[in-house]
Amino acid sequence: MIQPIKLFSTNSQNNILSSNRFNLQPKVSFATKPDTFEKTVSAPQKAAPAYVPFLGYAHDEPIRALGHIICPCCGIEMMTQNDMNTVSRKLGSTSSQAVKTLDKYEKHMRPVEKECFNLLKTWSKDKPDADFKQLLNDNRAGQLEILQAKQNSILDNVDNLSKSLSEAEQKEVNKVTALTRKLVSSNDKEIKFKRKSFLGDIDDLASKISDKDVYLSIKKEAEKMPTSQNDVSAFVVKYADRSHQEIGERLVKLSVGTIEHIKPRSEGGKNLVSNYMLECAGCNHERSSIPLGDWVDSHPEMKENAQKYIDEVINRINSGKMKGFSFYPAAVARTLFQQSDGKLDLNVEGVKEEE
Repeated sequence: MIQPIKLFSTNSQNNILSSNRFNLQPKVSFATKPDTFEKTVSAPQKAAPAYVPFLGYAHDEPIRALGHIICPCCGIEMMTQNDMNTVSRKLGSTSSQAVKTLDKYEKHMRPVEKECFNLLKTWSKDKPDADFKQLLNDNRAGQLEILQAKQNSILDNVDNLSKSLSEAEQKEVNKVTALTRKLVSSNDKEIKFKRKSFLGDIDDLASKISDKDVYLSIKKEAEKMPTSQNDVSAFVVKYADRSHQEIGERLVKLSVGTIEHIKPRSEGGKNLVSNYMLECAGCNHERSSIPLGDWVDSHPEMKENAQKYIDEVINRINSGKMKGFSFYPAAVARTLFQQSDGKLDLNVEGVKEEE
């Protein structure tokens, strides 16, 4: 549980506010679309952490400057924008050149991207002068078969779940799955299955199915449809038509640290450091409108990873690398606690008082 900590005297605050090191006007840019949901908490089951009065920084550069720190959500060691720029410059025009450049950043890759990169490394040994696009195209057919089998299996499960519904309701579900089967089973590159459209069709079934428990089971199953972020075969099929440069950059760009508004701006979240966390672009984008408490339920590893993130921040503060920021761990921990319904309850006792 977060314990009260002594922060700054009034003079210390004034000194920090007047420092030329910080431009206190809001200055926020994003490498990925920020979160768009705030989970409002009226009465959390746990007592809220001690109030932290000094929350007024709007400057995000000290948070961006955390650089190579673990993502508080998925736990990968994040890359910086400078790393990304280096990849873009040095990727080269052949798979062998690209593999040599990307090898240095493999440790930063998210799981699916790392698996795809290792496939590309294997394929590159046979065709070192081919580019990434050629390698993906050479292997697209086999990966498409694997992907189609996964997609059809999910559609089978949806149909099976609908069998407990009335005949009329079952027909409505079967219309959706039949149309989707035609799309996923087509080998015509001009006919593309759109996961988003499929999930939209599933959403439309909500008003047509009387048994809400069955509908929710169908929706949950439908959401298992693979994406290029969570499935290797989906990645290969999607990016086989992209350029060599785009494929190489895509392997690492979701690993770049981005500013996450814990309480989204669209829901009244402020451009304040107390509302900022550095998070990989993949997690930042993937969470989308999912409530933070629900996100933690589906990503229980975040409890451990968020603590590791804050522990590293505390280490940098205590070692003098983040002067004037001893308020940040308690401030951001309080925001996380509130937005997650108390599910993220971080220990920040290790912060040393600044002189």
